[in-house]
Amino acid sequence: MSPRFAEVVLPLPLATPYTYRIPDELADRAIPGSRVVVPVRRRSLTGIVTAIGVEAPAMAARDIEAALDPEPSVPAALLELARWMSGYYGAPIGLAVKLLLPTAFWGTASGAGERTERVLALASERLTLVERDERFRRRPRQRALYETVEALGGSAPVRHLMEQLGFGDGLIRALARSGAASIEQNERLRDPFAGVTGTPPPARATTAQEAALAGIARLGPGTGALLLGVTGSGKTMVYLEAVRRELTAGRGAIVLVPEIGLTPQTVSRFRGAFGDQVAVLHSALSDGERADAWRLLRRGERRVAVGARSAVLAPVANLGLIVIDEEHESSYKNGEAPRYHAREVAGVRARIEGARLLLGSATPSLETVARTRLPAGDPAALVRLDLPDRIESRPLPPVEIVDLRTAPLAPGTGSVAWSVALDEAIGAALGRGEQVILLLNRRGFAAFLQCPDCGSVRHCPDCTISLTVHQTPPVLRCHYCGHEEPVPSACAECGGIVQRMRGVGTQQLERLVSERFPDARIGRMDLDTTSTKWSHQRILEAVERREIDILIGTQMIAKGLDFPNVTLVGVVDADTGLNLPDFRAAERSFQLLAQVGGRAGRGPRGGKVLVQTRCPDHHALVHAARHDTEAFLVEELALRQNPPAPPVQSLVNLVVSGLNEIEVGATAARVADWCQRIIDRHGLPVVVLGPAPCPVARIKERWRWHAVLRGPSRDLGRLVRTAARSLARRRREPAIVIDRDPVSML
Repeated sequence: MSPRFAEVVLPLPLATPYTYRIPDELADRAIPGSRVVVPVRRRSLTGIVTAIGVEAPAMAARDIEAALDPEPSVPAALLELARWMSGYYGAPIGLAVKLLLPTAFWGTASGAGERTERVLALASERLTLVERDERFRRRPRQRALYETVEALGGSAPVRHLMEQLGFGDGLIRALARSGAASIEQNERLRDPFAGVTGTPPPARATTAQEAALAGIARLGPGTGALLLGVTGSGKTMVYLEAVRRELTAGRGAIVLVPEIGLTPQTVSRFRGAFGDQVAVLHSALSDGERADAWRLLRRGERRVAVGARSAVLAPVANLGLIVIDEEHESSYKNGEAPRYHAREVAGVRARIEGARLLLGSATPSLETVARTRLPAGDPAALVRLDLPDRIESRPLPPVEIVDLRTAPLAPGTGSVAWSVALDEAIGAALGRGEQVILLLNRRGFAAFLQCPDCGSVRHCPDCTISLTVHQTPPVLRCHYCGHEEPVPSACAECGGIVQRMRGVGTQQLERLVSERFPDARIGRMDLDTTSTKWSHQRILEAVERREIDILIGTQMIAKGLDFPNVTLVGVVDADTGLNLPDFRAAERSFQLLAQVGGRAGRGPRGGKVLVQTRCPDHHALVHAARHDTEAFLVEELALRQNPPAPPVQSLVNLVVSGLNEIEVGATAARVADWCQRIIDRHGLPVVVLGPAPCPVARIKERWRWHAVLRGPSRDLGRLVRTAARSLARRRREPAIVIDRDPVSML
């Protein structure tokens, strides 16, 4: 028999697979999608077989050493999706395939992170009382152990019996030797959400929700819809019922949420509806927890995957529906190669597997809205479904714009712009026993430290960014690279003793609020307070139990939270993101304000929103105050026409970075020139913008320049694939990154 060969992709930044010979004894297991151990230079690595029966390589091929699984680990549909991700985003196929399996599966052992435990199980035929009297006449401890295990359902972990109930290992072994029981090795699954109490789903759907569900039911395989519903309109109920119908039909579902902090609430709702059919996947879990959840989904023992961005690649069997909640969120974009967007990957996966895609938002992205206007035959087209009203016809909360240029400020608030209107509204809400949410999208104590004598500002030595002042603990910290240094007692430039803090962060806001409302129980939710596992859940549960009166936080508190007793939302400084050097600045500000405003008035008491700003006439603020998403979309889309920006045209950001500033700039110029030559040669309708320094010109000691390509997506795709092939042969500094469809230009 002539030798057979297989293509194997390794989880490395490699553009092409390697070819290995399939030994005869592995012929039935080394098939596409299976994990295999292969030799790479002087070591062995785990890879994924992507094709078999390929031609023999020019040089002698080495043998596959082992096949780790009896059945393929990666379904064929996910392999096809990885190939698309590699081609579309210009990323090495090895990095795209690496995303398909949890970290634990890339080891060379066959167990893939499985954990087993010893279990003492009683024999299937239980001893009668007479038999127990006879067998255990002189062994009362064995009888106590036997009857304890019987009371626990007939089996119990050996560790539990020893550590919690005090039975010795020798006693356990003796009972097993007697034949009345046996010691088995059982799989021990790690489920960090096992104790989450399920929230019962709503009793019945509203007329608008039924109409939306009917629209979802009419979707054909591989097609999608945008569910545009105002905050509090019951989008989650639509998700739950749509998933329930898929499960009833024998299909599975994936549900994505943008923030890890939203996962506990989402898991509670879905577990309340579907019990242990739900598996959770997100980055806050341990490697073992992710591996166990992935394994349950792959085996079909759980049919609903809930999680953040990476859950879009969950191995759900017979996938019928993908739901992306808050589809406009930038957190769905991956920050490393392949720089994929979960929304786009979900659409392609739905088409590959014949599933349906449901995107939900109260403030959809302009790109998604544009897809609702495509002709019905276009594969990217979306059907629009609307939920125009809140549940029980509750009104949207009134929004009051507080103009900080003229509004009276509360005395004794120092550098914090704290209006009398906001101060009095908080006092009134607390007096009625209601809860308050305060949004300030800037963490830390102060934005920067400045010398009043010479005006110098402390900057990060590794990034072109000012250091943020933190008080708990007291340090200056860079929010890009994590550099920290002590708060100086004197100016490094002129020796001036007095250092003044400028700008307000969530830490300083927390101190101010605690001083003004000393009896209030205050919680803070930002990256500094949610760095530990389950910290999001602990804070949100405290709010739900009304153990927190005022919740202060950054954008992570603005979305998805449903607390009926919150009647006041205060936006302390709405201007923090309005004037960033990014064409999406207005869109993000509108979305943030509309989303956080939607946290108020979700209960029978109603509520209101106060927005403090120095730009009261900005169109993002004006439309957010009116809850007028349609008007904002129309005005913002008009601004994107000239110069054209997404969704009018697509973008590719080519970022060059390195340690030498001059070399980085020169390389960026060569990259831009190379792109222009390709464009001219093929007559592509693509424009090269730049090169120029990135708005944040240095991060982690690396200087950054970029060139932006603008044009139709199909033509940009040709350029991306050409550039990716060229970069695959490049192994030197400066580094060049391809970011297709960037969500941030900073």
